[in-house]
Amino acid sequence: MASLATADSATRTGTLVAGLPMPEFAHIGVEPISGACGAEISGVDLTKPLEGAILDEVMKAFEHFLVIVFRDQDLTPGQHKAFSRQFGEIMELPQAPTYGDHQDMQEVRREADEPENVVPSFEHFHTDSPFLLRPPLGIVMRALEVPKYGGDTAFSSAYLVYENLSNGMKELLDGLQIVYSGKHIWANNEKLPLEERLRLRESHDFSEDELENIHPAVRIHPRTGRKALFATTAYFQRFVGWSEEESRALLDYLQSLAQRLHYHCRVNWRKDTLIVWDNRFLLHRGVHDFKFERRHLIRTTIMGERPLGVADAVA
Repeated sequence: MASLATADSATRTGTLVAGLPMPEFAHIGVEPISGACGAEISGVDLTKPLEGAILDEVMKAFEHFLVIVFRDQDLTPGQHKAFSRQFGEIMELPQAPTYGDHQDMQEVRREADEPENVVPSFEHFHTDSPFLLRPPLGIVMRALEVPKYGGDTAFSSAYLVYENLSNGMKELLDGLQIVYSGKHIWANNEKLPLEERLRLRESHDFSEDELENIHPAVRIHPRTGRKALFATTAYFQRFVGWSEEESRALLDYLQSLAQRLHYHCRVNWRKDTLIVWDNRFLLHRGVHDFKFERRHLIRTTIMGERPLGVADAVA
């Protein structure tokens, strides 16, 4: 596994962004959104296949910044999928509503007369579908219709959350595993009043066993070896070997760290904005600070690897 250059070993005179020295780009424009994560990419037309040096630099930006933003990309669903496949295999999700006849695309939609809770964006930063054996590597999402103001998506770097923990807390978390489960999503939704229910996919082909898995609380990037916190409230059941009460106490503390603004960036949506984010090492949430306007986003989900933990890396 490749060794990872950290801020402590970086050249003091260099520019640090997203916790590491700023990479060089010769073929695309790259403008960081914040010091923590995120970058806007220019000089790229996603209606055409990306090849050679341009594709290499897009992938370099994705790995470094975790979320990359492309503006004014009027894509067909086929073009959206073709670009998505540069990042890996497109996968289906059991819980997310599909987009029209495209079973391999999902939509995030809130009509002007609907309440905030209809979109399962959760009240905290989270990663998507951690209950799957191979949770998504990333999301490729494009805006079809957005509010005049508001409706951003916010991101929090799980790398930076982990890297700023004490050594004692890192040691504890390095040895923990988490039970994540999506088995009860639909039953729990049915118990809610109609006006409080989430918009979920009505049916899927996943078995019940596929909806619950155990993953490390700290996961490692398979290429760079960089560590990130992989503990999120969405679908969390407990730490393995801990009671629910103990688990929630630690999780609440860890979740509070992800709220810190110096780990964040926010992306302001405009029509035909397309963003790609790394679901493994980045947390996200929608910001529903708008009313009486429509917000409609469509997305593909990229298949990830089984999360690699500290014990796996040592072995």
